[in-house]
Amino acid sequence: MGQPMNFTYDFKDQVRDLSAGIDLIISDSPTLLGLVGLSGEPLTQTKFEWMSDNLNSNRANVKTAATAATTDIVVNDGDGEKFRVNAIVVSGEEYMKVTAVNGDTITVIRGFDGTTAADLAAGAELRIVARPQLQGAGPGQDEGHDRYTDYNYTQIIERYAAVSNTQMAVKTYNVSNELNYQVELRMKELAREMNDWLIYGRRIEASKGTPSTTGGLLYFADKKGAAKKNLNGAEVGAKDLNALMEEVYLRGGNVNTILTNTAGARQISKLASDTIRTVQTDERTGHRISTFVSDITGGSEAVIVVDPNMPKNKMVLFDRNILSMHALRSLYDVSADVPGADFVARQIRGEYGIKVKNAKEKVAILENISTTVS
Repeated sequence: MGQPMNFTYDFKDQVRDLSAGIDLIISDSPTLLGLVGLSGEPLTQTKFEWMSDNLNSNRANVKTAATAATTDIVVNDGDGEKFRVNAIVVSGEEYMKVTAVNGDTITVIRGFDGTTAADLAAGAELRIVARPQLQGAGPGQDEGHDRYTDYNYTQIIERYAAVSNTQMAVKTYNVSNELNYQVELRMKELAREMNDWLIYGRRIEASKGTPSTTGGLLYFADKKGAAKKNLNGAEVGAKDLNALMEEVYLRGGNVNTILTNTAGARQISKLASDTIRTVQTDERTGHRISTFVSDITGGSEAVIVVDPNMPKNKMVLFDRNILSMHALRSLYDVSADVPGADFVARQIRGEYGIKVKNAKEKVAILENISTTVS
């Protein structure tokens, strides 16, 4: 006569750390999260902060149009602080020497060093190429600025997996443990949701009855005033990409990643010139399919990342070093069995938050692009 059997499973009553498992799933996913991964720097608060800084720009723009004879030039608000007496400025083929700075009005010698003075249109760019100093000069002017602090909130993520004891007892081809198999499926869904956080997440503080959520790339780009260009339904061209990459460069940033949906990637592939480099790689996830080469001399190259979760009408150009996801509570699962119930269950939970540094300087958005390819 056989002995009565109590059905058990091998991780009952255990609290399991699933962080290694989710890392493996993420690294094997051809998505933004697969590229960025999970940071090893943990969070310690549900509201977390970071500090951002940026270099002073060496470019300014003319606010009011000026003729070739005008020596007092008004620049955009705040641009005046970039200039110093004796600075050498170039616009087009004309060089100018700064003789005085009064707020956002600079006084210059036009046609400096034998160059030809020309009219300056409103919005014309002035590049400060040198700020020479006299011998024996006194201390300079402090050009430091306060770092600014930004913040985000953590977000709890959870899934639940339950399997009847009958299903656990049934042998299924290629599945040795049905409950563990269901946990693995839920973890893949978690990775997909966390990837959406990186792209679409909104920063919302928790309140009674309202869970906190963590802001993502598009949120910070919008709130911080990242560069944008509206294509009004047109397909993406090299000129559009170069213009935005230049804008990021002018703000002191650098673009090393272009994030797009499949339609956007196909539009870039159509450019079919030396601006596109196909890169062979042994990475089985295939994150890196090609590289866009900017036409800026000494400019940047950007890896094209195709993420099917991206909005079809948007493309994000950014420095991926600014983006990271951090754990307050790494992913884990616990037994969720109910005494007397004819099933076994696991509850999966974790808590994570996103950092997006210098979004104004290092992110740019191409919006309203064509969602099809001609």
